[in-house]
Amino acid sequence: MMKQVSLPWRWFLALALLLIVLLAAVNFTLRLTLPDYLRQRIDDALRRQVVLAEPAFAGLLAAAATNGTAINDLAHQLGQRTGLRITIMDAQGVVLGESDKPPEALPQIENHLLRPEVQQALIREMGYDTRRSATVNVELRYAAVAVRQGDRRLGFVRVAMPLLEINHTIARIERTIAVASLMVGLIALPVVYRLSRRVSAPIDAMRQVATHVAQGDFAGRAPEPADELGDLGRALNQMSTQLESRLRELTNEKAELTAILSSMTEGVLVLDAAGRIRLMNQTLRQQFQLGDEAIGKTVLEALRNVELEQLIGAPTAKELTFLTPTERVFAVNAATLGDHAGTVVVFHDITRLKKLENLRQEFVANVSHELRTPLSIIKGYIETLLEEPAPDQATARQFLQTIQKHSRRLETLIEDLLSISALESQQAQLSLSPYKLTAAVSAAVEEMSRQAVEKSIAITSTVPADLPDIAADPQRLHQVLVNLLDNAVKYTQRGGQVTVSARPTDNEVEVCVVDNGPGIAAEHLPHIFERFYRVDKARSRELGGTGLGLSIVKHIVLAHGGRVWVESELGQGSRFYFTLPRA
Repeated sequence: MMKQVSLPWRWFLALALLLIVLLAAVNFTLRLTLPDYLRQRIDDALRRQVVLAEPAFAGLLAAAATNGTAINDLAHQLGQRTGLRITIMDAQGVVLGESDKPPEALPQIENHLLRPEVQQALIREMGYDTRRSATVNVELRYAAVAVRQGDRRLGFVRVAMPLLEINHTIARIERTIAVASLMVGLIALPVVYRLSRRVSAPIDAMRQVATHVAQGDFAGRAPEPADELGDLGRALNQMSTQLESRLRELTNEKAELTAILSSMTEGVLVLDAAGRIRLMNQTLRQQFQLGDEAIGKTVLEALRNVELEQLIGAPTAKELTFLTPTERVFAVNAATLGDHAGTVVVFHDITRLKKLENLRQEFVANVSHELRTPLSIIKGYIETLLEEPAPDQATARQFLQTIQKHSRRLETLIEDLLSISALESQQAQLSLSPYKLTAAVSAAVEEMSRQAVEKSIAITSTVPADLPDIAADPQRLHQVLVNLLDNAVKYTQRGGQVTVSARPTDNEVEVCVVDNGPGIAAEHLPHIFERFYRVDKARSRELGGTGLGLSIVKHIVLAHGGRVWVESELGQGSRFYFTLPRA
């Protein structure tokens, strides 16, 4: 791409071209008109010469006996004085005198009566012609006049001038004009250049300032000369100042708006009047995994939700479920901009709130169900005891034992509920201290030994005595081990085996409780630590479980900064793992 010529040079080239055109026009006009003008001047000079020569020969031509020698001598004298060729003819065209010929050569000259200039002189006052002379072999311009005495024609006087001299004169004049034009051009070009620089410099400076303003650079200032360009420069400077001020305000407003939108936890979507996406904040991009390619698309193309598209155009608030990229629930608020300029849509992610609400409803339902069963049993037995006649003492004692059993179940359930509530709300304070894991395992095994003996289940510990101390709350650690051992004993068949083992890792101690019970199906493993989740609901309630033991284990271990997980296969038993940080 060729580089653009600067404005001063464009001005200079334009003015220089104009000057060259004017000089060329002058030269062309002179070349066109000068030859004709000179020939006209020559014709006038020839006419004057022939008119002056005519009286000198009139007397000689009028003499009865023409003296040819006198006429030829006079022609020679006049020719030498004027530098012209002079020819004298009688009335029949016979040459009587020739300024360029001696007298003895005159008879050999042909008759001139039929020459064009002579024929014209017969008709008009003067006759003219231009041709190459056969006598002297030179191109000449002729002028002839008839010499008369009254009505009598005495002869003709003709003068001639060589055109070679005329052409030399024209060439000298043309060379003089060309040299003068060249000198004028050479003198005028620096003046033209200086003038173009002076005129174009302020304009070029203004152009550069305007270019910088268009690129966002407002530092430059246009010149303000004392003429009409000064008014333009002042207007350009005022415009630059105002644009800089407006742009600074818009930039600040945009920065504030961007900061506000970026800091919002809600997704914000701005649509134009045609319903196409014009703006979206970072939160919305993350919520729906959108990129810049979504700009300019409709909400249906970008978000794939027909209900959302139906909200556009009217102030509306509605809960919508989106299936992509993951299933999430949003409280969507749509509001129209002024003069139908578009729509603003705000997305508040309530997926977690919905899940918590569902969990709360499920928790209330589970708690209600867990409480209802023992309460119904207790109520039934109490009503039976109060009936008349009262049951016998053995039956009453059996009923009271049943009531006591379910009361303890209620007590255990309430204690577990309070424990998990305190752990989830982080209100439970842990008293962490260096602690021997072997002591904690021994205490838990001893507590569970009676239940294990009743089912002929052997609980063994393979925890090494030199295991590093752990940082733990002894009471909460005891609760974790008892819950895991209780769970293992309950679900292990009579005559089974439960083992507690441990090993040190990088910065933790890993504990494992293994049983050889029926195992857990793979689909239950991700949910095994959830509240009230039971693999076999009927058997769990029959065994007296609350469904909160493993959830309590998870929360206690997490509160210690550890991890908990389970590995199991149907028919292969289960392995519950948890880790605790070293002291």
